Amino acid sequence: MKISPYLLISIILNVLAFRYFRDRKIQFSSKNEYLAIVSAALIGLASPLPTYAAIPIGLSLKNSGIPFSAVMAFILSSPLMNPTIFFLTATQISLEMAVARTISAFLLAITGGLLAIRFSGVLAPVITKALVERKPHDRSLWMDIYGNTKYIVKYFSIAILLSAAVKALIPPETIAALLGGNAKVSTLVAIGMGVPFYTCGGSAIPFMETLMEMGLQKGPMLAFFLAGPATKLETLYAYKSGFGTRILLFYLVLTLLFSYAAGLIYSFL
Repeated sequence: MKISPYLLISIILNVLAFRYFRDRKIQFSSKNEYLAIVSAALIGLASPLPTYAAIPIGLSLKNSGIPFSAVMAFILSSPLMNPTIFFLTATQISLEMAVARTISAFLLAITGGLLAIRFSGVLAPVITKALVERKPHDRSLWMDIYGNTKYIVKYFSIAILLSAAVKALIPPETIAALLGGNAKVSTLVAIGMGVPFYTCGGSAIPFMETLMEMGLQKGPMLAFFLAGPATKLETLYAYKSGFGTRILLFYLVLTLLFSYAAGLIYSFL
């Protein structure tokens, strides 16, 4: 498989980044709320944390006095981009798409943070204890490598099987018609595909690569990558458990609308 060496490099990058963030307390200035939002969004882009891990950290930050707007920026950007996702996207799809994913994730996080300031009275979260008290286990380097390898291989295998099934069962003309035609329709279809097909930010890449070969355009692909986490049940559960229904609805509406807009705009660039 041509992706194998890149997977090995991505596992190493993921383990190193995870251990770096695990062994350090995430901090950013809370004196200037707007600066805190930008800092939180950038830290989220660098951290290899899925939503279910980012939310407990976000809750701890909120409890330590960090503005909720900055917390929102962090938990929005963290699942969408990290060094591993950037590397795999750049090598398997294109550097342009990797940059587009990074910029879009950053802008989504900034938008979420600014809206959290604007509607602070409505969005004041009800912090629960369910997720705050979770702490990562202190594991050895080899245990981290084993755990990451197991996780990545599992989901990439699923993605490759899905890709093979789609290639065998669905004619390229159908994919081209649904995902390569009218930008408004194809972007909506791509977002809807996240429900059955999105697993995680990295393992979605082989699936998107296959669809790209069959006619998928870059705008719908970007929308799929951005909206993907919002279509996962574990993400919805984490938001509901950690922040309550209002924040969950805010997250869903913001992510889906932003994904659609970003996909449309990128289609015409």
